[in-house]
Amino acid sequence: MDVKTTFLNGHLEEEVYMKQPEGFVMSGNEHKVCKLVKSLNGLKQAPKHLHQNFDEVVLSSGFLLNQSDKCLYSKFDSSDKGVIICLYVDDMLIFGTDQNQVDNTKKFLSSRFSMKHIGEADVILGIKIKCENKGIVITQSHYIKKILKKFNREDCSSVSTPMDSVEKLKPNTSKPVDQLEYSRAIGSSDVAMPST
Repeated sequence: MDVKTTFLNGHLEEEVYMKQPEGFVMSGNEHKVCKLVKSLNGLKQAPKHLHQNFDEVVLSSGFLLNQSDKCLYSKFDSSDKGVIICLYVDDMLIFGTDQNQVDNTKKFLSSRFSMKHIGEADVILGIKIKCENKGIVITQSHYIKKILKKFNREDCSSVSTPMDSVEKLKPNTSKPVDQLEYSRAIGSSDVAMPST
């Protein structure tokens, strides 16, 4: 799903003023400024306000916020049927164990935000998603090829992922990581290509 006019959904708590927009300057009042009552594209606070607004709506309807990633919301019933919402700026991935619950979640969100259904997920955040009989397969091979091409490294030899394919993933039981610190660390890492 895509949230239309994303940053117009946030409510401002601070007083924010802007110059009169070009082409809309009031003659005789050129020295005056506009006071914003709603968030606006390009405003530093806009993503924060959208996320706060989205949080209020989703959490008040029974979804739980993931403590490790503040952009993940989940809602499961007693029979383990449920829905997960992944929010990334103005795009969201909605999936679950029950199609009716997924559809109801889409309807609910569309009633609260101006949204557009953009079809079944194919690629999100550089990750390609494929539904197969035995489950969902995610891969970044197309993204890696794009990076290799960008740095003229298409002739590199490939190797299989150095991960034990029979390893079973277990729930994380350790203390949650500070999200801001984690985001800064990930944002600081660069793809390093060895020089020849």
